[in-house]
Amino acid sequence: MELVFVLVEPAVPENIGASARALKTMGFGQLRLVNTLRHQEKQARILAHGAGDILTSAKVYDDLPAALADVDLAIATSAKARHHWRDLLAPAQIRDLIAGKRGALKRVSVVFGCEESGLSNDQLACCDLLSSIPLAVTYPSLNLSQAVMLYAYELSPLQQTARDAGSSQADLGQYRALKQKLAERLPALSYGEDSTLYRWAMEKIGRLGQKDIGFLHALCDKLALNDIRGK
Repeated sequence: MELVFVLVEPAVPENIGASARALKTMGFGQLRLVNTLRHQEKQARILAHGAGDILTSAKVYDDLPAALADVDLAIATSAKARHHWRDLLAPAQIRDLIAGKRGALKRVSVVFGCEESGLSNDQLACCDLLSSIPLAVTYPSLNLSQAVMLYAYELSPLQQTARDAGSSQADLGQYRALKQKLAERLPALSYGEDSTLYRWAMEKIGRLGQKDIGFLHALCDKLALNDIRGK
């Protein structure tokens, strides 16, 4: 399993450089950027301080859907609860959720919005889970690179377990495949993407453990087989 960090439209090159340094310090190496080239500026290189290789290898995408196209589980970060999202998870909860289904995941991303406004509702809709860092006060909020550092620190134990995991290739990607099955089955049951049940179901599967994912795969397959036999 791979863990990648995604910065969406960061406006301050120093924040990108400091984020790269935080990732390097915690043992991560994959940084993705959306709609920006500010990581190429001198200020970003100065703040990276030994993590210039992460800036050099950072992949740039035109929009968030493109950046997440090969990601199984995407975790959005926010400073507050958002409309339509029932669960707002702390970084430690995110770590435990990933650990509980790491054998079913090829790639996981943590997504951060721009410094001024964070992630838009459309960008949040591209993600599976919503996470926030508990703060004693709501203002001043954390700097972007500070938030990246805290998530990198909290998720760093997953790096070693990901290397040691012995999951088969057949298991990897099960979660993403389950999302696709539900995205196909729910509209067929008259629950479209705009329905409350569809949004609730797609959010809740992000909290499932690996055994639960396998069970729902079997259930969906059984229902599909019954539909075919009934025709």
